[in-house]
Amino acid sequence: MQKALSRNPNLLRTLLGLSVTLIIVLGYSIYSASIESEYYHYHTEMEESSIILNLDNDTADDNMLWTSSSSGSLTWVNITITGAPEGSSLTITSGGSKWWSHPLLGDNDAENFNCLEPNSNFEMVNHCDYGFTHSIVIDDTDSTTIRGLLSDQLPLSGLGTIRADNLSAAKDDSVSILEGANMSVSWQIELSHNSAIDNDAVDLDVTIVSNTLNGVEKFQLNPFVESIWSLTALMSCFVMALALPLGIYYASIKREQRLNRLRNVYDESE
Repeated sequence: MQKALSRNPNLLRTLLGLSVTLIIVLGYSIYSASIESEYYHYHTEMEESSIILNLDNDTADDNMLWTSSSSGSLTWVNITITGAPEGSSLTITSGGSKWWSHPLLGDNDAENFNCLEPNSNFEMVNHCDYGFTHSIVIDDTDSTTIRGLLSDQLPLSGLGTIRADNLSAAKDDSVSILEGANMSVSWQIELSHNSAIDNDAVDLDVTIVSNTLNGVEKFQLNPFVESIWSLTALMSCFVMALALPLGIYYASIKREQRLNRLRNVYDESE
């Protein structure tokens, strides 16, 4: 390092200049990427409403049957039953559209669970069953809930992300997503048991969540904050890269100064 500096006294200045230039160029590129995003957020208004259930009074004493229908850009369906006898079976069948369901769906404490299976080889976690019919055995007479998803295209929390060339295209794509998820579903819900069921004690409530487009906006980061973080990271990298050669350089200077002092002391003693 010392020999290189002796041959080129401006080497240190050149290294520092190149480092500062790279920091500025890379920082500007990150700043540009943060304000020129190709991603857009679309917001949907999620409205939960109960559907009207029609009870069939012509079923056997050990069976109860409800029918209903729903339509719209639907995501969630929630079926809650209270007062059902323990050990009875609740079966929900949809007509017109398959749906996803699992006992862990909607459980905030669920572990190793991903409702929508990415692919057939993804076997490390539990995932929802996909079909027209789902059932559950009642083990709590107070209240039992089964949840389901009707669409894997709509945002489940009301906020979705799409990639588009401009805001107009993003709005068109958002409308297409909601129109593609628009469906009409008929429901048949059956409660069965091995003994007579007290119809007056059983209460069934079914709610569905429909989505309507509420707005589309460009995804943006705070360019000032992102620039500060990026510059800090880049400067840290360059400091680490230059620390060793600069340390060797200054150590060699100190060593040379020490040797010169020793030579001067030796010359004076003679």
